[in-house]
Amino acid sequence: MRRNIFSAVSILLLMITFLMFGYDATKWYGGFFNFLYDISIFMPLILGGLGIISASFGIKGDIRMVLIVLHAFSSCLFLGAYVNSVS
Repeated sequence: MRRNIFSAVSILLLMITFLMFGYDATKWYGGFFNFLYDISIFMPLILGGLGIISASFGIKGDIRMVLIVLHAFSSCLFLGAYVNSVS
């Protein structure tokens, strides 16, 4: 039962991270993402790290591997966006 909860938390964090990549501040959900960005500009990377940790405790097999790869991919996207914005 606990493994299912960890996998569900990882999926939720993955959805939030992907939505943070292309959010629109003028939409109804923009306030929540502005709040997350106000906490830290690195919040997507933090959520990705928490998602990887949660996925590693989740359901074994292909689901775990896919969740870890997707979290790593989204973290790389944000890291690339941060590097491009600095230079």
